[in-house]
Amino acid sequence: MRHFVIALLFAFAALPGWSILAADPGTAPERVSRASAIDNGYGAVTISIRSELYLDDPLHVFFLREGGNVANDADVVRFERRQGFFALGNDTVAYQIRTFQLRAGTYRLVAHGMNCPKIPAEDERCLVDVPGLGGLIGGEQELSRPSRGYSDIAPSFEVVSGAMTYAGDFALTARNTVEWSEIPFGELDRIRSRFGRLPAAPEPVVPGEFRLKYGLNARTFEDDRNRRY
Repeated sequence: MRHFVIALLFAFAALPGWSILAADPGTAPERVSRASAIDNGYGAVTISIRSELYLDDPLHVFFLREGGNVANDADVVRFERRQGFFALGNDTVAYQIRTFQLRAGTYRLVAHGMNCPKIPAEDERCLVDVPGLGGLIGGEQELSRPSRGYSDIAPSFEVVSGAMTYAGDFALTARNTVEWSEIPFGELDRIRSRFGRLPAAPEPVVPGEFRLKYGLNARTFEDDRNRRY
């Protein structure tokens, strides 16, 4: 019952008039559906975000533009994955492939987080205080959330003006790490049909320790409710 109420609190927090945390850090990129929609000085980025952990709130994966400052939201791109509204279980192990436009430059993975008031520093975790509701929970509950900051050897991808970057799939694992793998060729058919005239940007740079070595196994809220991330 206690964990059901905690999950309910986060659901209420997403409704108008309810707020547990300040605005999300970083900047959400603009999604594009065709090559002609890309602005001058921008390139297209195709990326997938997945999670084998159950997401009771949106997962954010943050990338810092080279030469920028992580404290400046304009320098940090925030990609998001959330649980399907009508999903009966964890549907976030499936690929969710999206294409966005980003300013030309190199972008490096710096952190992932859920309900984080700021972008986690290297190896930092987020702790969140959740207020009680209607006397069902007294005071506040401190929860740890899936989160981690990464060093400067984390995966990166280059965005080239007028070109397509296939950034790959970034998956949150039960190890509380975001790990990279290629998006299967067949999953990209629709993207290639819409953006096929764009030249290809360089391949992402991914150190071996960040490559996904095992398949994802969908976990439920019950699997993860007592975890410390």
